[in-house]
Amino acid sequence: MMGNESSQLSGLEIEEKAVEVTDFWCHYQATINDSCRYFSLKGDGSVSVFKGEAAIGPLWAISTPLEKFSNNLLKYRHPCIVRYISAWQQRSTLHLATEFVQPLSHVLSSLTPLQICIGLNNVLRALVFLHEQASMSHNNVSVAAVYVTGDGQWKLGGMQYLCPFAELTSAYLKHARIHRYDKAVDPNEDSYETNTKVDQYAFAVLVEDVFKDCKDDEVPHLKDFKKYCREFLQHQSTVKRPNLSEVLQHNFFNHEFISIYKFLNFLPLKSEEERSQFFSNILENLTCYDEETVAKQLGGLLLSRLTMLDQTARKDVIPFILKPKNDRIPNGEIPGFFSLSVFKIHIKPRLLQLFGVRDSQIRMLLLRHFSKFVHVFSHEELSQQILPELLLGIKDIDDSLVSATLICLSELVPILGADTVIGGKRAKFFTDGRPNSKTKPLLLSASPINESNVYMSKTLRELPCSEDLYESDRNELISFEKSLTLNERPSPVGGESLDDEIIVKETHIKNEESEDDWSDWESTRQNITNNIPQVLDERTNEHEQLVSIEPVPELKDTASMRDFKNKSSVNESRTSLLQKAAIEAKKNILDITELDIKNQKYDYSKKHSDEFDFFADMTPVIEKPTIAPAQDSVAQNVSSKFNFVPDENIDENEAWGEGWND
Repeated sequence: MMGNESSQLSGLEIEEKAVEVTDFWCHYQATINDSCRYFSLKGDGSVSVFKGEAAIGPLWAISTPLEKFSNNLLKYRHPCIVRYISAWQQRSTLHLATEFVQPLSHVLSSLTPLQICIGLNNVLRALVFLHEQASMSHNNVSVAAVYVTGDGQWKLGGMQYLCPFAELTSAYLKHARIHRYDKAVDPNEDSYETNTKVDQYAFAVLVEDVFKDCKDDEVPHLKDFKKYCREFLQHQSTVKRPNLSEVLQHNFFNHEFISIYKFLNFLPLKSEEERSQFFSNILENLTCYDEETVAKQLGGLLLSRLTMLDQTARKDVIPFILKPKNDRIPNGEIPGFFSLSVFKIHIKPRLLQLFGVRDSQIRMLLLRHFSKFVHVFSHEELSQQILPELLLGIKDIDDSLVSATLICLSELVPILGADTVIGGKRAKFFTDGRPNSKTKPLLLSASPINESNVYMSKTLRELPCSEDLYESDRNELISFEKSLTLNERPSPVGGESLDDEIIVKETHIKNEESEDDWSDWESTRQNITNNIPQVLDERTNEHEQLVSIEPVPELKDTASMRDFKNKSSVNESRTSLLQKAAIEAKKNILDITELDIKNQKYDYSKKHSDEFDFFADMTPVIEKPTIAPAQDSVAQNVSSKFNFVPDENIDENEAWGEGWND
């Protein structure tokens, strides 16, 4: 049903089904559309609405139970008491809106003993506040009077029986007994003339109820605390019952986990030295406790404003809290504290709230670690909640904040797309100018592999080359790889034959120049001439048939040694020829653009005399028609418009009208 027709909260939508129905009111969950970040952890504007009508009884003659509950919440504010938001009357029904809470009875079975211990500490702190600060007695401490917020914090409610100690008489307790928890009522209550220790007895019963399914060794000092409650808080003599502030000093409320919880709650009261020492060791102390319990009970305190502004916490705590735990931790990276599943449930909602905080220091801290937790948000959360806050940040006057915001926006582009992050009309202004090559699949790949690293990791034999490599000495091959420059583009079709001709010609020239240096050149020359065609034929074979570079075995036979020298001389000459060819090619290139086919110039007027014209027989032959000559007399008499000869004496403008040149 809609509840915003005549309420004080605009945009309030109340669910039809009640969460809890009591003797005095019905508890509903609701949502406020226009103020979603203040009332609950979920960030969706969840609140709780109580509806109550008039009740019959001597205590409700002036005001109804829900009205008393509402007035007491409005008057007595404490972090451990249910937070009041608004109240209004709609016809005969009173509406009370509070922060989002659930009855403790609905979630008690899912809580761990350590969470229950922290919850009892909150209830006890609220009762101490009412007793010592407000001088009021609650008179209704029970499981039904305790509520749990969205982040797991216990809050005290059920304050319809609240009254000052001066008015707490046996008659008042007798009138209220009909609706109170029977087990929490002291059997000897009527015999006391003045009883200011009603809440002590009821609190001992609460401890027994919430720990009835827990073992004594699951929480430190739990067994001793239960015994303490039975012997002292439920003592028959009210005089011997201790004040609730003394109960807080028990070891059950002062073990390590509770001490950390208390320190974070009272952080403003601690000195700088105490805070520095505390935050330096907090994560190490928390590793021995249940991860989900730590996240649920301490997550909000670890990400509170006071914690995030502390210098030691910013260095030793926040970087670990804001990064989900990863199974594989790269070298040098900071490990996370919470697992991904726990992070999404308990930490992510708080981060959504923190992005709405207008504090530059908190925003800068979130931006600095944004890349660590950006992947935990859904596309909807990023586009509708995170992105608007980041776009607001780039309009700030702080250059550092704007710079960090732009870096975070770049993190969102691969996730949401540039259309969502940047918006507006976009066009393609840049093209891929990489040249085509044999490694096209590698170059056109969209993988983030660095191309320079790919090529640097390969040898010259593995890289695409316009020339084949032949077997040679290892040292010569290394020097050849250093000196030879790869062609910018592959050789054109037919270029292989030209290379062969150049190699053969330069081989003959080399042989003539070195004729005087070799005594057995004549015998070797024939072998080289016979081996050259064989070597050139090897170029047509597949790359798998190329001779691999292997250590040369020891040759003992003289004939085999001579053949090896002959082959080596051929390989050496070929290596030197390839080096010279590469150097000459580089000298002839005046401009690198000449390598591009589109920029190469060709003079069509110059043709080789021996070039065969394949299209000679296709040239059309157009014969000139034969026209018989006509007689001069006939030609003179023919008049044609093409024979017109203008008269120089005639005015050009005459007969065209006066306005032709206008």
